[in-house]
Amino acid sequence: MNRSTIDVKTEVRKLASSKPVHAAAGAGVLASAALRELPARIARWRSDGSLAALPGLASEYMTTARTKAVQEYDKLATHGARVLNGKTALPGKSTKKS
Repeated sequence: MNRSTIDVKTEVRKLASSKPVHAAAGAGVLASAALRELPARIARWRSDGSLAALPGLASEYMTTARTKAVQEYDKLATHGARVLNGKTALPGKSTKKS
């Protein structure tokens, strides 16, 4: 193997074991789960008549999200590390067969 191949492999391994990559993987899993629930939530909001209140709620949620982001970052990184290591897909759901 030439030197550039070895350096690329080393860099990829470093990147795959970094906390930001783990956090991104964890966020991706949680976002996909939230998106699967979105159609049902929109239907519920329509039936409740709360669509007009969404702009105010969005502003309130953004303020809360900024506060929680720092706390959740470590949780996402831990979850992402587990996903990348094949230990679990979602919290409490093992991908390993018994």
